[in-house]
Amino acid sequence: MTRVRSFPDAEAVARYAADALAWRIGDARKSGREVHIALAGGGTPRRTYELLADIEAAWNHVHLWLGDERCVPPDHPDSNARMVRESLYANARAEPPKLHELPSPEVPEDAAWLYGLQIRDAMPDLVFDIVLLGMGPDGHTASLFPGHPGLRATEAPCIAVRDSPKPPPERVTLTLPVLRRARHTLLLVTGADKREALARTLAGDESLPLALLGAGLDEVACDPAAAAADPTSSRR
Repeated sequence: MTRVRSFPDAEAVARYAADALAWRIGDARKSGREVHIALAGGGTPRRTYELLADIEAAWNHVHLWLGDERCVPPDHPDSNARMVRESLYANARAEPPKLHELPSPEVPEDAAWLYGLQIRDAMPDLVFDIVLLGMGPDGHTASLFPGHPGLRATEAPCIAVRDSPKPPPERVTLTLPVLRRARHTLLLVTGADKREALARTLAGDESLPLALLGAGLDEVACDPAAAAADPTSSRR
């Protein structure tokens, strides 16, 4: 069952997410193993990475991946990799972690295939330690949009998206099976414009990509504006 946590504001949501990531990074360090994290784009995740940079001081065992990426040059304002570099890398207290950026972004299909090979090489079981997700007002997550054919992907770890309803139109995204397989998925939702989509997701409306995760969606952290009444929710 998905656990829903409501926090006082977006800053508190970002702080909770940063602490959750730091805990898993620290646990992996104590166990002497590498940790693989899939990152989300968006404003609240950006703040999460800024906060995480101030918490963590050892990154040599950490691999960062992109839950989705726009097929734009690496220095483009829409690039999620650029956002990670500007937030986490710019504020890192030590040598920053390995960020696996999208290869060949000028051709989405090639980029998806090559990124999938990187993921399989690093994680043959395709199991991320933690996946951080965001959500749009339409209920999309990563670059998986309602009604998009990519929702039916069953084998590939990531796919190309050429007709995204949200610009830019060409993207690469992790697929639903990979998101479900993660050891922990954490969804960050802030803002009143996402309240309806969150309520529908928690009610199991499978017309929304996030609801298709089912039990694969472990936890939601939201602010009061986005919070929907739910019996499993808790306030922090």
